[in-house]
This record gives sequence, structure tokens and C-alpha cells, in this order.
Amino acid sequence: MYMERYNIIDNLRGIAFIFMVIQHLFYFYDVSNDYQTKLSENTIINTSGVIARTMFILLAGYSVYMAYKKDPENHIQKRINKSTEILLHALFITFITYILYPKYFVRFGILHFLALGTLLISFISSNKILPIIFLVISLSLNYPKINSYVDVITGASNQYQMMDWFPLASSLPILLCGLIIGQHINFNEIQNNLLQSKTILTELGKNSLNLYTLHVTILLVFYKFLQKS
Repeated sequence: MYMERYNIIDNLRGIAFIFMVIQHLFYFYDVSNDYQTKLSENTIINTSGVIARTMFILLAGYSVYMAYKKDPENHIQKRINKSTEILLHALFITFITYILYPKYFVRFGILHFLALGTLLISFISSNKILPIIFLVISLSLNYPKINSYVDVITGASNQYQMMDWFPLASSLPILLCGLIIGQHINFNEIQNNLLQSKTILTELGKNSLNLYTLHVTILLVFYKFLQKS
């Protein structure tokens, strides 16, 4: 097991997953219609997406510190293993989106970012000053344009249409906030029976990586089939 699991973290991930599915149901329909429909721009639907991705990234940063706290000596190697697992899912998403929607395929989506971002911040997870310094830098930094491939990762420029894009420029500060929160607040000490209890939310959160890949694939294939029928 990668780290001791906390029900409250898995429950929060489960909540984020539900919000994400709500947004994806409408967003991928818009994608399948070449963005001629705008269902996902509805305030409630769009807000669901904002809540979901913000929660996922914050919790990822929080979990990096929890992993360090659990096993200080081996947390880097375990993070490499976990980031590799996430990256494999990310590459599958790139593959399936390229096959089905080559015009909008995912070059650097949320899974790509989490694989890279969590690995990067794991090297400063033991220090409570550096994450704050890097947060300030990341909020003020303008990444230089290098080439189209690097720029997609950093967010220096966007030369492609992508259905999912999480560059370092916009996402790394949120991840660092999650790490900083983890260094100062222990969620597991929060006395809340609903969040501490093991429920269906716990299972959703515990399996959120696999469920993310599964539901995205199902929706993309379904809407592609619906488009052709």
C-alpha cells in the first residue's frame, strides 16, 4: 500500500469525483459536437468542474505531505512509483482522445500534471518554508516560450485546441497550496462523522484514478457512437 489511507481524504476525493462526472457529462457532449453546443458553460455545470479540479489538485498536494510524513526515508521512491502509475493513465487518455478526437486530443491534462507536479513538490515536502517561497514564485512567474511541446507543459503559450489542459502556470500554485495545507492541518483530526465514516464516497475516492480513466473513456466512446448514429 502506498500510504495509510484516511477516510476523510478519500471521502473528499469521492465528492470531487461526483462533481467531475457531472461536468464531464455535459462537457464531452460539447466536445463531440465540435463545441457547437455549449451545455457545459451553464453556471452550475461549470462550477461543478471548477470545484472538482480544484479539490483534486489540493488533495493531491495534501497527500504528498501525508506520504512524506508516513515514510520520510522512502517517500521519494514511492512518489516516483505513484507518479509513474498516474502517467500511464495519462498516456492512455492521450491515446484514446487522439484516436477518437484528434483535433482536441489531450496533450497535457490533469493526470499528466498530477504525475509531474506531485513528483516535483515531493522534493520540498519536508521543508515548510520552501513551498511558500515556490508558491510566491509560481504566482508571479512568467514562463518563457521555448517550443510548442514545452510551452504546453508550462503554459507559456497555447498553440493547440485541447479538451483538457492543466499547465504548470495555472495548476502548480494550487498543488503547492495543498502541500502547505498538509504541512499545517491534519484533516484526520477533524471531528466530522460524515467525512470520517466509510461510505460509498470512500470507495469512489480510493479508486478515483481508475474511475477517472474509466468514465472518461466511456463518455468519449459513447458520445462518438451517438454522433455517428
